[in-house]
Amino acid sequence: MKFAIIISVIIFAGFFAYIAHLFYRDHKIDAQGRELLARVEEVHYRSANDTGSVNIRYRLSWPEDGGTKQVEGRETIPAFYSSKVQKGSEVTIRYLDDDHIAFVFDKDR
Repeated sequence: MKFAIIISVIIFAGFFAYIAHLFYRDHKIDAQGRELLARVEEVHYRSANDTGSVNIRYRLSWPEDGGTKQVEGRETIPAFYSSKVQKGSEVTIRYLDDDHIAFVFDKDR
């Protein structure tokens, strides 16, 4: 019985730690990231869910330091904004580093 309680506590603690990590990541991108206009080089729509979100895999590029910076990643975006993320279009992002990128769809931020 004690073993089951310990495992349950570890699972719940891990779940809440992961949620806290996601909030910290988003806060760090918002606070320290810079806003850029990036061109969508490639996008693949992987899946959609019932909550109105779409999972995508993307490759973005923008001019930087006399060259072109390219990054790839995965993101879950609202399905309402999926039409803005098409190959060849330009999107606004907040960029901290290659692992910390967030799409900016509303200008109220």
